[in-house]
Amino acid sequence: MNSRLFSIITVFIVFICFAVMPLAALSLDIDYLDGTLEYREGQDTWLELGIGDSVPENRTIRLSGRGFAELSAGNKKITLTQDGLYESADLIGTEPDKPGFRQVLGSKFSSLFNRSENGQNTVAAVRGAEAESDDFISWEDDSADYLADGMGLFNEGDYAGAKDLFEEGSLWETGAVQRECTFRLGLSEQALGDPRTARKTLTSIRPESDDPFLEEYTIAMATLYIESMDYQNADDVLSVFLDTGPSGDAAQAAWLLSAYSLEGQGDSAGSRRSLQEAVDQGPNTEIGRAAAEMLNG
Repeated sequence: MNSRLFSIITVFIVFICFAVMPLAALSLDIDYLDGTLEYREGQDTWLELGIGDSVPENRTIRLSGRGFAELSAGNKKITLTQDGLYESADLIGTEPDKPGFRQVLGSKFSSLFNRSENGQNTVAAVRGAEAESDDFISWEDDSADYLADGMGLFNEGDYAGAKDLFEEGSLWETGAVQRECTFRLGLSEQALGDPRTARKTLTSIRPESDDPFLEEYTIAMATLYIESMDYQNADDVLSVFLDTGPSGDAAQAAWLLSAYSLEGQGDSAGSRRSLQEAVDQGPNTEIGRAAAEMLNG
């Protein structure tokens, strides 16, 4: 065999090796954990995982102890709310490079997903304060504007102070203001790094179609449900809002979330219709461009 032919064969073999070589696997990282999370090693051995750990590739994981876990895989966020067995590959999905909808929603709705950098320490302190104040009697302050003052503190990054005011508002206010205080209480708990309590608070709200916070509520709750693979509840929340015939940023975001929710249920045709609705709301926005790319992908 002459040297030129040998070189060609060698290059071809190297090319084939790189072509079939799998891409680096996306890690599944544990961002929050309440309860016990383990992965299977071999047939009968379970090894415990903690916050900051990564799940080894292609493993069965087990959540127990009335657990609650937040995981991330690149841009994708996954929330486990029920004890049971899960496959890490299924949680990551078949399209790990697909843009996460939080990423696509961008800065317009970033306040709905705030998280304190020292959330774990903060939530421990908040829970401790709550435990110490179980016997504390709260009295209404007639001069307080719980909603406006709480929003001011929240926007300044004082999530603990905002939480206290929203909690008071959820107790003493009525009607739409009471519901919005409860909603923003949940956002504050989430920002303080306590997603489990936040979920309980947020799912307790039943907003009405003319509530001024309905847009934010819809985006926040649809995100919460989709990330925990509760697609039917996501659809229910989105439908209440979309049935009002909205337009603008929130409507476009809702159609995008509808596409993710329907895709999660295996309704590819419905997902594509929702993507087209998102594009029709504004093809030149960040969300519109992302929806168009997903349609053409």
